[in-house]
Amino acid sequence: MKKIFILLTSVFMMSVVISCKEEMSASSEFNEFEIKCQDGTVRKGGIYLPPGIKSKDKLPVIYMADGLVFKECGFKRMLDSLYDCGTISPVVVACSYENKKTVPGYKLAFRNAEYIETLAKNDNTLAQLYENHYNFFIDEFIPYIEKKAPVSQSASDRIFFGTSNSGDFGITLSFRNQGLISEYWCYSPVYSDVSEYGMLSAETSYKICWGSKEEVGMDDYFPSLLKDIRKRGGKVNSWVYNGGHDRDWWKYWFSEELIKRFPAKK
Repeated sequence: MKKIFILLTSVFMMSVVISCKEEMSASSEFNEFEIKCQDGTVRKGGIYLPPGIKSKDKLPVIYMADGLVFKECGFKRMLDSLYDCGTISPVVVACSYENKKTVPGYKLAFRNAEYIETLAKNDNTLAQLYENHYNFFIDEFIPYIEKKAPVSQSASDRIFFGTSNSGDFGITLSFRNQGLISEYWCYSPVYSDVSEYGMLSAETSYKICWGSKEEVGMDDYFPSLLKDIRKRGGKVNSWVYNGGHDRDWWKYWFSEELIKRFPAKK
């Protein structure tokens, strides 16, 4: 039975986590990198390593598309606070940075073309951009993180996190490369269409939320998307919050999922 939880409060608690200390933990790390890709481009990203990890650890990892959000919206500070408070157990966050530049000849960003499969279906240029990014994420980004960070290579220890268009990319990824990642946190995906896909052959779970103040027409879209995913065997936990298409809300729900998914060991 579908459960949708509506956040009734209008209080905007965007100081997501209040630190237990005045100074953030200096023992976590965020290291940025560049990858020279097979398609001739250079893509950037970053790796968040929690405090107290060892080189022999094989930690769970969150693969984050739209990874610049991690830098721009204070995700490191939020994570450091959770560790300072002893709230969560160690998890690595691997960020793939989005390309915000405009595609020549189009009125959309590379980010849109690279994340939204539906845009690629009737345009060869956009289709190539989508496939280049898809192949990068699977064949170059994830292997790079596994080489550079102490992360597990088990699908059950991999989580995908994306918001808006990158959430759409995650949903498509879950159907195109089944068994690679077992859990998808996709917040406010707005262009997903899985109607042409068959049943999921690997156990796959989804955390999908959206705001009650999203754009007009979304009220029908989201329930239909959830129905299509469930019909194909996906396990979906969904909820509605009292807000819009907003990074601060996505950050808040990301922190909430971290606390539930990776509680500190007592």
